[in-house]
Amino acid sequence: MFSQDKLAELAATPLFAGLTPCAFDELLSELQVKNLSGGAILFRAGDAGDSMYVVLSGRLRVSVQCADGAEEIIREIARGESVGELALLTGEARSATIRAIRDTTLAMLSRAAFERAIQFDPTLLWQIAVQLASRQRQGSDGAKARNNLRTIAVLPCDKSDDANEFALRLANALTNIAPTLCVSSESIGGTESGVKFSAANEDRATEAELTARLDALEANHRAVVYQGDAELNAWTERCIRQADLILVVGRADVASSDGALERMRDYFDSRTITARMELVLLHGGDVNNDFTTAEWTAQLGASAHHHVVATETADVARLARLITGNGIGLVLSGGGARGFAHIGVIRALQEGNVPIDMIGGTSMGAVIAAQHALGWDWQTMARVNRDEWPRCEPQKNYTFPMVALNSARRMDQMLRKMFGNAEIENLRTNFFCVSTNLTTATAKIHQQGALWKAVRASVSIPGIGPPAIENGEILVDGGLVDNLPVETMKRLCQGKVYAVDVSELVEFTSKLLESYTVSGWKLLWQHLNPFSEKPDIPNILNTLYRTTTVGGIRAIESAKAQADLCFEPPVGQFNVFDWRSVDKIIEVGYRYALRKLDESGHPGID
Repeated sequence: MFSQDKLAELAATPLFAGLTPCAFDELLSELQVKNLSGGAILFRAGDAGDSMYVVLSGRLRVSVQCADGAEEIIREIARGESVGELALLTGEARSATIRAIRDTTLAMLSRAAFERAIQFDPTLLWQIAVQLASRQRQGSDGAKARNNLRTIAVLPCDKSDDANEFALRLANALTNIAPTLCVSSESIGGTESGVKFSAANEDRATEAELTARLDALEANHRAVVYQGDAELNAWTERCIRQADLILVVGRADVASSDGALERMRDYFDSRTITARMELVLLHGGDVNNDFTTAEWTAQLGASAHHHVVATETADVARLARLITGNGIGLVLSGGGARGFAHIGVIRALQEGNVPIDMIGGTSMGAVIAAQHALGWDWQTMARVNRDEWPRCEPQKNYTFPMVALNSARRMDQMLRKMFGNAEIENLRTNFFCVSTNLTTATAKIHQQGALWKAVRASVSIPGIGPPAIENGEILVDGGLVDNLPVETMKRLCQGKVYAVDVSELVEFTSKLLESYTVSGWKLLWQHLNPFSEKPDIPNILNTLYRTTTVGGIRAIESAKAQADLCFEPPVGQFNVFDWRSVDKIIEVGYRYALRKLDESGHPGID
């Protein structure tokens, strides 16, 4: 019933590893093999819990139905993992629906067989309890699902050799994470297995033989990259059926005028394909900011996109980390001019060979994150900010205060000049920023559209500057709800999250024992008169800024605790509107980050 390879795999699974050889042999006689094609349902929520399963090959997806009828994906189950154990212990109906993402082979243990097995050796009952406890601790861990990614299908959008070369480069990059094999229609296993196969001779290879060959390759490698053909032929369909993840690869410098995109979309629509699909856009040089990434993503129904300069090893390595849950996301907080310290931290990370696979931020952190996502080096960021912010001084762009103290005209001009017509979808490094949606009283995560507009919304301090209005919704500074968006980054970029917090608390007190009524005209005269004693009362700019950040103080502490590494440059001596100390603040952030990296022992990535 089970091959020797399968027996070895079963014996090594967490569920069976603690059993004695006699108990395992006894249990083996009770197990049955069950095969599922990609997209097939193993069981639905509400079904009777009459058996449990161990994944021998393939991948399953666990989902539940929400109150609004939408389906929520809870987790994925990869080779060696089990599902359905709880029903055997409680006798209750299934609580979730299980669907095969790809062709999957399972070992099934029925309730009757389970009861006989635990009578022979109660250890199995203990093993199941341990499995369930471990799963409860992990919850719906997206990073774990990606870390368990085993098979990737690379599908070209055209007949050029670019996708084939990319598949090989991706396999090489994945090998730095775990042993990986690249398989094409011309060579399954290459010289390693001696197995040759092409789409033309598939009819001569029985389904069972071919499945066994591919299964053996997957068993002997941590990951397999299946290189699809340009034609949507039998081999390409096989690649899709084998895939935990599908990467559709297109050239960003070539418009899809031959209908290839439409054909691929129709192909996916006509089949039950449950594997996650992402878009990879290959660039010959610099990333083309005029490309219609959003249109391609929408047409294909891709859940994510990646820009890759084909000749850049670092770009392919970044993609490999992101798709396997080993990415590094960097989150930058708001903090006014103190946010220039972010540039120093980025410089230290780059010099320490620490990659930044995704970047996001709030308020001033959004500005610096956007500059990095555009591909600016730290020297360019320092120069542009040194030139623009002292000239802009947005808090002093006063207007009649019907809506805010300043008009934001200079801010808008500066951001337009910085970011031009760049769209978030076309940035080389994936980016997001956070604003506060006053209309819905929620955080708004900006991941598409004009870059300057998203950043403008994120830096709109209520009262100091006017809000940004988009589609009738009123957006202001993201610091009101999420000044250090670690949780958002963890959701968007599985792996490690580094955070930089420059919202260091500055003493906000007064020497006055009491003050309730204030005359602005009197304060103005005292300010202008060099012989007058200045009362210790915070000005309106600092009060409004403090009001923006005070609500998020506890949230920041929680966010810092969630980060894998948190940088807190000592920038409290700088005023939040000190736009003329760019170089000093950058240097403080740089020197601090060097020490922090050294203390943390972070090795970087070669």
